[in-house]
Amino acid sequence: MEPTSEQELKQLLEEGRITEEEHRELLEAIRQEETAQKPVEKAPESKPRTGYGKVALILFILSIALPVVSILLSFILNAIMKIKIVLATPLVLIGLLCALLAFIFGIIGWKTTQGKIVTIGIPVLWISAFLLIPLGSILLAIAIPVVRGKRVQPEYKQELLKSYSLDSTEGVLSPAGVEEDRNFFAEGVGSLKIVNDSLDKKSIHFFETGPMSIQNQILIYSAKLRSEGLDGRAYLEMWCEIPAKGEFFSRSIEAPIMGTTEWTTVQTPFRFEHGQSPANVKLNLVIEGLGAVWVDDIKLSSSALH
Repeated sequence: MEPTSEQELKQLLEEGRITEEEHRELLEAIRQEETAQKPVEKAPESKPRTGYGKVALILFILSIALPVVSILLSFILNAIMKIKIVLATPLVLIGLLCALLAFIFGIIGWKTTQGKIVTIGIPVLWISAFLLIPLGSILLAIAIPVVRGKRVQPEYKQELLKSYSLDSTEGVLSPAGVEEDRNFFAEGVGSLKIVNDSLDKKSIHFFETGPMSIQNQILIYSAKLRSEGLDGRAYLEMWCEIPAKGEFFSRSIEAPIMGTTEWTTVQTPFRFEHGQSPANVKLNLVIEGLGAVWVDDIKLSSSALH
């Protein structure tokens, strides 16, 4: 029977049952067998940093949500509720800070799925956003006036020719149905209020200019309008009499006022070519539908043809 431990092997050597050389060989064999049977300890595996990945994902979501919410709230408050407040700038800056922190935590937690998504998604998202900002600004510039019931009108470099304050009905050619109002005005001390209480179209003839020395220019009729409960539309109307040709009109029907609005500058242009000068210009207001309209600060200006 072969010895199974170093103690038994030592005892056999002391009893003289084995030689020194046999003792060494058997001792070596026993030690090799013990080494082979000893389990190999595995190095602890490094676990992915799941906590950093989750934090990165939360910050990533905030970096998207904050700017979107701020822009929507600003649009609603400014365009619909008419409360002038700017939320976009501070919340967009906070969103940028969240994006930067998310990117850092995403790199630290790269071994997690969340970390990979955030680290790749942050640069893609913000580069795309900055490329789309100009387009978004254009869309907002168009959308806000439409929500308020008006459209953007072309602007002209104007030279003022005539102005009418409309603090009273003095000089108004058809004052029937026109009343002075000292409570609402855009300039001066009052305005003119017109109430249309029938479904018929109502036209108010304010002023006539007589002959005007205008040619190779654009004549611009503008006024400040305000409406309340207007179930229809109101717009400016300008009639221009050209000698030997007749009367022609220009109307601001592409930018009328509707519903209930605050003071809004409305204008309508008429183009005079070279050799054309008006013998007379009539300035009117047309109301289609039931409701009240206020008029103030009528102006007649000219702008050079481009």
